[in-house]
Amino acid sequence: MGKSAAALLFASLAAGTTASGQADPKALAGRWDKEIQPLVETYCFDCHGDGLHKGDLAIDKYPTIAEMQQHRDVWKEVRDHLKQQLMPPLDEDQPSADERKKILAWIEAAVFPVDPAHPDPGRVTLRRLNRVEYQNTLSDLLGVRVNVMDLIPPDDSGYGFDNIGDVLTISPAHLERYLEAARVALDKTVKPGKMPPPEEKFPGRELEGDGHRSEEGHYLFKEGVAKTQFKPLRAGTYRATVLAGGTPGGDGPPLMELRENGSKICEWKVDARMERPQEYTREFKIEGDKPVEIAVAFTNDFYDEKNPDPKKRDRNLMVNALTITGPLDGPPPAKPESHNRIYLKREPGEKDDVYALRVLNNFARRAFRRPSQEGEVQRYLQLVGLALKQGEGVEEGIRLALEAMLVSPAFLYREEPQPEPDNASKIHQIDEHALATRLSYFFWSTMPDQRLMELASRGELRKNLDAEIERMIRDERSEEFVSNFAGQWLRLRDVQASMPGKQAFPNFDPKLRNAMRRETEMFFEEIIRENLPIATLLDADFTFLNGPLARHYGIQGVEGEKFRKVTLSDSHRRGILGQGSFQLLTSYPLRTSPVLRGKYVLENLLDMAPPPPPPNVPELQPPSHRGDQRSLREQMEKHRADPGCASCHKLMDPIGFGLDNFDASGVWRDDDRGKPIDTSGELTEGRKFVGVDELRKYLVQDHRSDFHRAVATKLLTYALGRGLDWYDKPAIDKIVSETEAANGSSRAMLKAVIKSVPFQYRRGEG
Repeated sequence: MGKSAAALLFASLAAGTTASGQADPKALAGRWDKEIQPLVETYCFDCHGDGLHKGDLAIDKYPTIAEMQQHRDVWKEVRDHLKQQLMPPLDEDQPSADERKKILAWIEAAVFPVDPAHPDPGRVTLRRLNRVEYQNTLSDLLGVRVNVMDLIPPDDSGYGFDNIGDVLTISPAHLERYLEAARVALDKTVKPGKMPPPEEKFPGRELEGDGHRSEEGHYLFKEGVAKTQFKPLRAGTYRATVLAGGTPGGDGPPLMELRENGSKICEWKVDARMERPQEYTREFKIEGDKPVEIAVAFTNDFYDEKNPDPKKRDRNLMVNALTITGPLDGPPPAKPESHNRIYLKREPGEKDDVYALRVLNNFARRAFRRPSQEGEVQRYLQLVGLALKQGEGVEEGIRLALEAMLVSPAFLYREEPQPEPDNASKIHQIDEHALATRLSYFFWSTMPDQRLMELASRGELRKNLDAEIERMIRDERSEEFVSNFAGQWLRLRDVQASMPGKQAFPNFDPKLRNAMRRETEMFFEEIIRENLPIATLLDADFTFLNGPLARHYGIQGVEGEKFRKVTLSDSHRRGILGQGSFQLLTSYPLRTSPVLRGKYVLENLLDMAPPPPPPNVPELQPPSHRGDQRSLREQMEKHRADPGCASCHKLMDPIGFGLDNFDASGVWRDDDRGKPIDTSGELTEGRKFVGVDELRKYLVQDHRSDFHRAVATKLLTYALGRGLDWYDKPAIDKIVSETEAANGSSRAMLKAVIKSVPFQYRRGEG
């Protein structure tokens, strides 16, 4: 910004302020009448005033500042369109740079006034755990790895993330699935009552032997065996259960033998149909503890294609699964450690209700991520009492109460108690247990660990906040931050759905696609773990490659499937703009897309999302020897001829053209269908560049603060689980200033987010 423009802006903002530093409303109203409204009438009223309301916007509909503030969503759009130079349209008279800045400064001061001395932490919607958080929390709480992702419906997303409270609704279907997930997890964790004998299941597809294996099982279409090695715990009685079905042939059904080390144990007639298999069970003895071969044999094959009854021409057997249970005799096995962590050791003479309350209190403190409230756990004793009345033991009753706890609001939701929840003017600091929960779900997408809970209980978490942040980043669980934050911010989750056309890119395969995602994940993780400047994401001279990906990029000296850190000599590949994940995400299967690439940079890296395209805009045709022979750039130039499209495309297309040397599979190229690729561009502020290297340099040098602001906005959105609003500006300003004071340190940015007012405080809903 030039000195005259800076002076003009300063004078515009400083003229008439209150003691708090906010602009005086009377002075702002006077400036509107004398300075701002004449500019708005000159440049905006041809479409949005004097009875005209193009795009359903009439600026003169809001004659006072109070009315503008009541419709901040409208004025946010006005501000953003002016800032991004989307309005006025390119075929209309344009305000000068100083005039545009003057209007923007007035809108910020009048419509979006903030007081940095008294920041507003904003509201936080009660947040349900999304399904990733629910699974991780179940695993950490119960001490066993559980997979319940397929049981729970997918979560909706808002503001680019799937942990946004306002869209994490819950329905009766959700509750049913959460209850089922809780039961599955507890089945794996606790063993109330008498300990059942061990059980080992062998799916048919994993059995060795003759025939053919598929997802359905082991198919024996002639005489043969399906077998496995079984290691008994000790000598004793065992039970074999075979899930099988067949097709009859000749005069009867298939015969199936159970064998131990080749010796016949028993034989069954398999009357069950192949599409409706049944279980066939037999107990048998194993003499020692050495591995034995357990086999299922098909012994009466029959085939006669001339049989007059088509249903009797071919006799076959399908072994869907083999399960071995035991030993069934002798002392029962010990309870697993996961059971003992929940069911505390019972004191001599301790009554059932006293023991149950002690177990449930201990579990609730961890499950609810805070000390339980008075009387909160006692109500779960009703379920224990119900089980006792039905003749079940206290352990079964506790198990029933645990199920209820795992679908209770205190577990499913991240509760944050506040003194006056309906008073929007009441701002308070969240308690340390809520802080521990915010930290753990931010970095780990799971519940606080024991150290966080202990510090919170002693009221010492804030005193040790810096050390805990460092510990949490070093912890391997911080991979969840990479997977869930970077995976959504940088859209790495979407890489799985991206695939260049096989005919156009015959050497590209799913392994290469997965390697591209892994490259960016490891790259982002390195920036965070090593406390590199966050802008390293744009211009790093290193990346992470394995042999196949390096060969795809044309980089020599990297062999094998294992990823390793590689210093880049090719400047084109520096930073995320040179990585295959970005190029894949911003291309169509048969061609690149300057629009998608420009939009990605604006939206994800600069937080300047362009508006959605108008309806019924035809897409460009993919490259074809018979089709349009103009280059993609020439086709795009024609597409931009419409003034209604030109403003947005002027913002996006130059960025995308600068990246067009990378094809839809991420390979560098110098020409497109024999024509040299033109990667020159001119940005809205008049800056000219050629190619990815100059574009990257422009982003790093001229828009570093915009990038910092974009990352800070994404981080705070993810951390709070809500979209940011106008009153969050002081928090973002402070995060950016503290980051830049630390030379762009990624660790400084993370700490500034965590220490920000919105992260540390909250207010009532109002």
